Amino acid sequence: MTLIQFKLPPRGVFQKMGESDPLDYYYKPLIGKLYVERINGALSLLENRQYHKILEIGYGSGILMPTLCRIGQEVYGVDLDSDPRIVTEKLKPLNCHPILSKGITDCLVFDKSSFDLVVAISVLEHIKEIEDFMQEISRIIQPGGFLLVGMPRVDKAMNYLFKAIGFSVIEDHHVTTPEDMLIASSSCFEQIAQSQLPNFLPSSIYLYKSFLLRKK
Repeated sequence: MTLIQFKLPPRGVFQKMGESDPLDYYYKPLIGKLYVERINGALSLLENRQYHKILEIGYGSGILMPTLCRIGQEVYGVDLDSDPRIVTEKLKPLNCHPILSKGITDCLVFDKSSFDLVVAISVLEHIKEIEDFMQEISRIIQPGGFLLVGMPRVDKAMNYLFKAIGFSVIEDHHVTTPEDMLIASSSCFEQIAQSQLPNFLPSSIYLYKSFLLRKK
Protein backbone atom coordinates (compact mmCIF):
# COMPACT_ATOMS: atom_id res chain seq x y z
CA MET A 1 0.00 0.00 0.00
CA THR A 2 1.36 3.42 -0.99
CA LEU A 3 1.62 5.72 2.00
CA ILE A 4 0.17 9.21 2.07
CA GLN A 5 3.21 11.45 2.38
CA PHE A 6 3.52 15.02 3.62
CA LYS A 7 6.30 16.96 1.94
CA LEU A 8 7.47 20.24 3.41
CA PRO A 9 7.02 23.09 0.89
CA PRO A 10 9.82 25.62 0.39
CA ARG A 11 10.14 28.31 3.03
CA GLY A 12 8.01 31.34 2.17
CA VAL A 13 5.12 29.49 0.54
CA PHE A 14 3.00 29.85 3.68
CA GLN A 15 2.56 32.71 6.15
CA LYS A 16 2.68 32.31 9.91
CA MET A 17 -0.75 32.77 11.46
CA GLY A 18 -0.24 34.14 14.97
CA GLU A 19 2.18 33.41 17.79
CA SER A 20 0.88 29.88 18.38
CA ASP A 21 1.44 28.82 14.75
CA PRO A 22 4.48 26.45 14.69
CA LEU A 23 5.26 27.15 11.00
CA ASP A 24 8.80 28.45 11.69
CA TYR A 25 9.75 25.25 13.54
CA TYR A 26 9.28 23.15 10.41
CA TYR A 27 12.30 24.88 8.89
CA LYS A 28 14.68 24.58 11.83
CA PRO A 29 17.49 21.97 11.78
CA LEU A 30 16.62 18.72 13.61
CA ILE A 31 13.45 20.13 15.18
CA GLY A 32 11.98 20.56 11.71
CA LYS A 33 12.50 16.88 10.97
CA LEU A 34 10.55 15.96 14.10
CA TYR A 35 7.70 18.26 13.10
CA VAL A 36 7.50 16.67 9.65
CA GLU A 37 7.76 13.14 11.03
CA ARG A 38 4.89 13.68 13.49
CA ILE A 39 2.63 14.48 10.53
CA ASN A 40 3.82 11.54 8.46
CA GLY A 41 3.43 9.25 11.45
CA ALA A 42 -0.23 10.25 11.62
CA LEU A 43 -0.81 10.03 7.86
CA SER A 44 0.69 6.54 7.80
CA LEU A 45 -2.42 5.33 9.63
CA LEU A 46 -4.74 6.32 6.78
CA GLU A 47 -5.67 4.30 3.74
CA ASN A 48 -4.42 5.97 0.55
CA ARG A 49 -7.80 6.48 -1.06
CA GLN A 50 -10.22 9.26 -1.88
CA TYR A 51 -12.32 10.55 0.98
CA HIS A 52 -15.55 12.35 0.14
CA LYS A 53 -15.40 15.21 2.68
CA ILE A 54 -12.46 15.99 4.96
CA LEU A 55 -12.32 18.54 7.77
CA GLU A 56 -9.07 19.72 9.32
CA ILE A 57 -9.52 21.20 12.79
CA GLY A 58 -6.75 23.74 13.43
CA TYR A 59 -5.35 24.24 9.91
CA GLY A 60 -3.02 27.06 11.02
CA SER A 61 -0.97 28.34 8.10
CA GLY A 62 -2.49 25.66 5.83
CA ILE A 63 0.66 23.59 5.58
CA LEU A 64 -1.19 20.23 5.61
CA MET A 65 -3.95 21.32 3.23
CA PRO A 66 -2.18 20.38 -0.07
CA THR A 67 -1.79 16.81 1.22
CA LEU A 68 -5.44 16.62 2.28
CA CYS A 69 -6.58 18.07 -1.05
CA ARG A 70 -4.88 15.15 -2.80
CA ILE A 71 -7.02 12.61 -0.94
CA GLY A 72 -10.28 14.53 -0.44
CA GLN A 73 -12.94 15.39 -2.98
CA GLU A 74 -14.05 18.26 -0.73
CA VAL A 75 -11.78 19.68 1.97
CA TYR A 76 -12.78 22.04 4.76
CA GLY A 77 -10.83 23.70 7.55
CA VAL A 78 -11.71 25.46 10.77
CA ASP A 79 -9.30 27.36 13.03
CA LEU A 80 -9.59 29.75 15.97
CA ASP A 81 -6.78 32.12 15.02
CA SER A 82 -5.95 31.86 11.32
CA ASP A 83 -7.16 34.27 8.66
CA PRO A 84 -9.03 32.09 6.14
CA ARG A 85 -8.70 34.72 3.41
CA ILE A 86 -4.89 34.82 3.62
CA VAL A 87 -4.52 31.05 3.83
CA THR A 88 -6.89 30.56 0.87
CA GLU A 89 -4.76 32.88 -1.28
CA LYS A 90 -1.54 31.08 -0.26
CA LEU A 91 -3.06 27.75 -1.30
CA LYS A 92 -4.35 28.78 -4.73
CA PRO A 93 -0.96 28.52 -6.54
CA LEU A 94 -0.71 24.95 -5.19
CA ASN A 95 -4.03 24.04 -6.87
CA CYS A 96 -5.55 23.52 -3.45
CA HIS A 97 -8.98 25.06 -2.85
CA PRO A 98 -10.40 24.13 0.56
CA ILE A 99 -13.31 25.91 2.23
CA LEU A 100 -11.83 27.61 5.29
CA SER A 101 -13.49 29.32 8.24
CA LYS A 102 -12.93 30.58 11.75
CA GLY A 103 -14.33 28.52 14.61
CA ILE A 104 -15.05 28.54 18.32
CA THR A 105 -13.76 26.17 20.94
CA ASP A 106 -16.90 24.33 21.95
CA CYS A 107 -18.98 24.06 18.78
CA LEU A 108 -18.23 22.94 15.22
CA VAL A 109 -20.68 24.73 12.94
CA PHE A 110 -21.26 21.84 10.54
CA ASP A 111 -24.26 19.61 10.02
CA LYS A 112 -24.55 16.19 11.61
CA SER A 113 -22.66 13.41 9.76
CA SER A 114 -21.00 15.87 7.36
CA PHE A 115 -17.55 14.26 7.07
CA ASP A 116 -16.04 10.84 6.49
CA LEU A 117 -12.63 12.02 7.78
CA VAL A 118 -11.75 14.63 10.41
CA VAL A 119 -8.09 15.49 11.05
CA ALA A 120 -6.92 17.05 14.32
CA ILE A 121 -3.12 17.12 14.52
CA SER A 122 -1.64 18.99 17.51
CA VAL A 123 -5.04 20.37 18.48
CA LEU A 124 -6.75 18.27 21.14
CA GLU A 125 -4.04 18.80 23.76
CA HIS A 126 -5.31 22.41 23.91
CA ILE A 127 -8.92 21.42 24.72
CA LYS A 128 -9.72 21.33 28.44
CA GLU A 129 -13.32 20.05 28.12
CA ILE A 130 -12.15 17.15 26.01
CA GLU A 131 -15.14 14.81 26.54
CA ASP A 132 -17.61 17.42 25.31
CA PHE A 133 -15.42 18.22 22.33
CA MET A 134 -15.04 14.56 21.35
CA GLN A 135 -18.83 14.30 21.37
CA GLU A 136 -18.99 17.35 19.11
CA ILE A 137 -16.47 15.84 16.70
CA SER A 138 -18.44 12.60 16.71
CA ARG A 139 -21.61 14.51 15.80
CA ILE A 140 -20.17 15.79 12.51
CA ILE A 141 -18.61 12.45 11.42
CA GLN A 142 -20.61 9.90 9.48
CA PRO A 143 -21.18 6.52 11.14
CA GLY A 144 -18.12 4.45 10.30
CA GLY A 145 -16.15 7.61 9.45
CA PHE A 146 -12.70 8.34 10.80
CA LEU A 147 -10.93 10.74 13.14
CA LEU A 148 -7.15 11.12 12.76
CA VAL A 149 -5.53 12.55 15.89
CA GLY A 150 -1.95 13.57 16.65
CA MET A 151 -0.93 14.72 20.14
CA PRO A 152 2.32 15.36 22.01
CA ARG A 153 3.15 13.90 25.39
CA VAL A 154 1.85 16.23 28.10
CA ASP A 155 3.86 16.24 31.33
CA LYS A 156 6.58 18.24 33.10
CA ALA A 157 9.40 16.72 31.04
CA MET A 158 7.72 17.75 27.79
CA ASN A 159 7.06 21.22 29.20
CA TYR A 160 10.83 21.63 29.66
CA LEU A 161 11.49 20.43 26.10
CA PHE A 162 8.99 22.86 24.62
CA LYS A 163 10.44 25.71 26.64
CA ALA A 164 13.91 24.77 25.38
CA ILE A 165 12.81 25.34 21.78
CA GLY A 166 11.07 28.61 22.53
CA PHE A 167 7.50 27.80 23.64
CA SER A 168 7.06 29.59 26.98
CA VAL A 169 4.29 28.78 29.50
CA ILE A 170 3.43 25.69 27.45
CA GLU A 171 1.67 24.20 30.49
CA ASP A 172 -1.04 26.86 30.03
CA HIS A 173 -1.71 25.57 26.51
CA HIS A 174 -1.20 21.80 26.72
CA VAL A 175 -3.86 20.67 29.17
CA THR A 176 -5.03 17.27 27.87
CA THR A 177 -2.95 14.12 27.45
CA PRO A 178 -3.37 11.52 24.69
CA GLU A 179 -4.51 9.11 27.38
CA ASP A 180 -7.22 11.58 28.49
CA MET A 181 -8.35 11.92 24.87
CA LEU A 182 -8.69 8.15 24.42
CA ILE A 183 -10.77 7.82 27.58
CA ALA A 184 -12.98 10.74 26.50
CA SER A 185 -13.46 9.24 23.03
CA SER A 186 -14.31 5.71 24.11
CA SER A 187 -18.09 6.22 24.16
CA CYS A 188 -18.27 7.29 20.52
CA PHE A 189 -15.09 6.02 18.82
CA GLU A 190 -13.11 2.79 18.60
CA GLN A 191 -9.34 2.86 18.12
CA ILE A 192 -8.20 1.30 14.83
CA ALA A 193 -4.46 2.01 14.84
CA GLN A 194 -1.76 4.11 16.46
CA SER A 195 1.82 5.19 15.89
CA GLN A 196 4.38 7.02 17.98
CA LEU A 197 7.54 9.06 17.71
CA PRO A 198 10.13 7.66 18.28
CA ASN A 199 8.76 4.34 17.06
CA PHE A 200 11.50 2.11 18.52
CA LEU A 201 10.71 2.77 22.20
CA PRO A 202 8.07 1.14 24.43
CA SER A 203 4.60 2.63 24.02
CA SER A 204 4.87 4.35 27.42
CA ILE A 205 7.94 6.33 26.28
CA TYR A 206 7.17 8.75 23.47
CA LEU A 207 7.28 12.35 22.33
CA TYR A 208 4.26 12.22 20.06
CA LYS A 209 1.43 9.76 19.42
CA SER A 210 -1.07 9.47 16.60
CA PHE A 211 -4.35 7.57 16.55
CA LEU A 212 -6.86 6.53 13.93
CA LEU A 213 -10.32 6.31 15.48
CA ARG A 214 -13.53 5.11 13.84
CA LYS A 215 -16.95 6.36 14.83
CA LYS A 216 -19.08 3.61 16.33
